[in-house]
Amino acid sequence: MKKIININLSGRVVPIEDSAYERLQGYIESLRRYFASEEGRDEIINDIESRIAELMNEKVRKGAEAITDTDINEIMSSMGRPEDFEAEAAATPVTPQPSSSAHTSANTSYTQTETKKTRGRLHRDSSDKIIGGVCSGIAYYLNIDPAIFRLLFAIITFGGFGLGILLYIILWIILPAKDLEGYSGKRLYRNPEDRIIGGVGSGLAAYFNKETWVVRLIFVAPILLNIILNALSWPFFHEGVIFPNIVFGSLSGTFVLAYIILWIVLPEAKSEYQKMEMRGEKVDVNTIRQTVQDRTKEFGEEIKSAATNFSQKAKEFSNTKGKAFASEVGEVARRTGVGLGHVIGVIFKAFFFLVAGSIAFGLFVALLALIFGGVGFWPLKNYVLNGFWQNAFAWGTLLFFLGIPLVAFITWLIRRIMKVKSQNNYLGWTFGGLWALGWVSVCLLVASIMKDIRYYERTEEPVSIVQPVNGKIIVKVNEAEIRYSGTWWWINMDDHNGFDIDRDSLRMANIKLRVTKSEDSNYHIKVWRYSAGTDRRDAEERAKKIRFNSSYSDSVLNLGSGLVIDQGSKFRGQRVMVEIQVPVGKKIKFDKSLDEMYHPINIRVYDQSQRGWRRSWGGRRDFEFEWDWDEYFDWETNIDYTMGADGNLVNPAKPAKKDESNYRYQNDQEQTDRENRKKELEDELKKIKEQEKTDSLIKKSNGIKQESMDDNDETVSGSADLTGFSLAWYIN
Repeated sequence: MKKIININLSGRVVPIEDSAYERLQGYIESLRRYFASEEGRDEIINDIESRIAELMNEKVRKGAEAITDTDINEIMSSMGRPEDFEAEAAATPVTPQPSSSAHTSANTSYTQTETKKTRGRLHRDSSDKIIGGVCSGIAYYLNIDPAIFRLLFAIITFGGFGLGILLYIILWIILPAKDLEGYSGKRLYRNPEDRIIGGVGSGLAAYFNKETWVVRLIFVAPILLNIILNALSWPFFHEGVIFPNIVFGSLSGTFVLAYIILWIVLPEAKSEYQKMEMRGEKVDVNTIRQTVQDRTKEFGEEIKSAATNFSQKAKEFSNTKGKAFASEVGEVARRTGVGLGHVIGVIFKAFFFLVAGSIAFGLFVALLALIFGGVGFWPLKNYVLNGFWQNAFAWGTLLFFLGIPLVAFITWLIRRIMKVKSQNNYLGWTFGGLWALGWVSVCLLVASIMKDIRYYERTEEPVSIVQPVNGKIIVKVNEAEIRYSGTWWWINMDDHNGFDIDRDSLRMANIKLRVTKSEDSNYHIKVWRYSAGTDRRDAEERAKKIRFNSSYSDSVLNLGSGLVIDQGSKFRGQRVMVEIQVPVGKKIKFDKSLDEMYHPINIRVYDQSQRGWRRSWGGRRDFEFEWDWDEYFDWETNIDYTMGADGNLVNPAKPAKKDESNYRYQNDQEQTDRENRKKELEDELKKIKEQEKTDSLIKKSNGIKQESMDDNDETVSGSADLTGFSLAWYIN
């Protein structure tokens, strides 16, 4: 029995056999090599993967337990192989053709490459059914889209007084069921790109290769004819309201009912390959490539056109409105220039309006660009916002909390410039209400995200090792550095080393290496995964889903360059800590790859002294602080460090020191106490010396020369000198 694994391909989780997965990987890699020199290759591969994921998901939906080698071969045959394209390109001369005929050529290619099916016996399709599979079975027999027969049965059912239901039940009983191959020809969809009401007419036009206006005229002609006839006959045969007759007349009503049924039954062509099927194009690798390149070209032309229009409008504004505003400001300055104060006030007002207007206009353009060009395709949004409500709150924050004040300011600025005054305050109340709604969105968004990170949990994974014979372990990174590989222009690759994101996963170099003293004479290695969540169970589940590679071989610990988070897990502060427990007297060596892949401050030594009070702070657990509270270790590569009895690593060439300059929460209480004690001792020493001078002056003024007093003075002086010496020694 083959091993079955679950993969995440373009956001779809698909069970697949191990051998089939290897075959799929090889196929995708061959496509990457084939499109290596193509423009927009990443988007081409992403669209191909999305199409493959949908085909595999369709097979699973029809009852397959897992994707097999046969399924992968079928998908590869339908999508096309690079070697087939190369052979076809070598055999067929390439002739240039205008872009407007791309759909026609693709449609011709579809017709030529489509293989005819042997009809055989009529069956019900058990793999593609809504009720009993009758319509899809007949459609398979006639090799047409199942939606056509479903539509016919719906019309017969609604318009034939139950005849369609009776006919369907009879066919359901008579026809045997069978798992038939899915339809792969031209499909009937509603066209969302060219619609007036529901896109039915344009979808039918695309399916039957007719002009859209012809199909729409067929639907509208009975209604127009009914309107004309009713209008002509109304003066002579007036019977009341015309509208019900127009809509519910025999001929008009049939077409209206047909349109409504089509609107309900036909699916909308949402994805690119559904639109290709609607147009009759064969959905393979080449057509996907052509679609992506056309889309990229159109997007570039739109950006260029928008930039040109914006430049022309800005120039027009500066030539007309700018001059008018300048002349108006000058006129105001001339009329109110009675005194230096008025002149300064007018200049300041004009300068303020100019600067404020420029800032407001720039912010308005930036907000529009953010709304329509950035947020909708913001890659990080899918890894931060969770569910419908967080997305709704985020849009509410953007539109109402950030957008409304900007729009209100621009409105106020324009009204001030144009000297428009209104007696009604409805505009202010409207802006105030919308901004209050923005505040509600902000609060709900923050509360929702805080709820998602309320609890913090970790998981432990011991790394199986063989104790090194030479008493030394080497730590290195055996994966390539994580660098941003996408095409989002606003992410600067030079500033984002250690970060990469695509549609399926987020990769980060959020790894920390922690060295501790082993409790016994053996090395121990553990991988700790951390994550936040709505509760402890959710946080633990998210931590378990973190992917991080680690292995041990021949006294070498190989670590991955970063962790991987899938889109379904969302980013909730996930990180990984690798703990290496080194026995006292044994060695550890850091390879140069650690310095290249990990940030230097991420190599830490466990600080045992902080363990007690951290645990009691705020009722939180000790491991919730260990990421920030370990001591930074000033380490070097290719040095055999030895673990000391105090838990510190010792360099044989020089003692290893802890650098507390990076310590975020340094406790200065001990240093403060020493400074205070030093000041007290200095004051005491100063008082003793002043007392000694006072006593000496008194003795000289009184002329006391007694021997005994001299001896006593000597004793006191000696004791004072001794005390001063001891205090000075303590202070120093």
